[in-house]
Amino acid sequence: MQFGGVCKNCPGPIKCKDKPTAVEPLEMECVGCGGNGCLECDDSGILKIARCPLELISGDVWEIITLAELFEKGLPPVAGGVLEQAKTFVETAKFIFREKAYWKQKMGILS
Repeated sequence: MQFGGVCKNCPGPIKCKDKPTAVEPLEMECVGCGGNGCLECDDSGILKIARCPLELISGDVWEIITLAELFEKGLPPVAGGVLEQAKTFVETAKFIFREKAYWKQKMGILS
């Protein structure tokens, strides 16, 4: 969503112009398996989303993305270096960095 691969020019869930439905779901490559098939996507490699994707993302997710972006720029969420950060935060930040790099490449966005 951050790079316009899903819901381009989206005004948000309240003013959604093209809301997915069960009949016409939004289909996207499964993030969990990278399209290879897993339990999350019923081994199809495709996630089918039947409502506004923004409704599925909690405020906590946006907060961790923001913290990861600041961390990437050298501003960790707590004082100290990488070894001072919670392991789950560092692993989540690395996941976010990989996903951003993947989507930048897929969308042809230069850093």
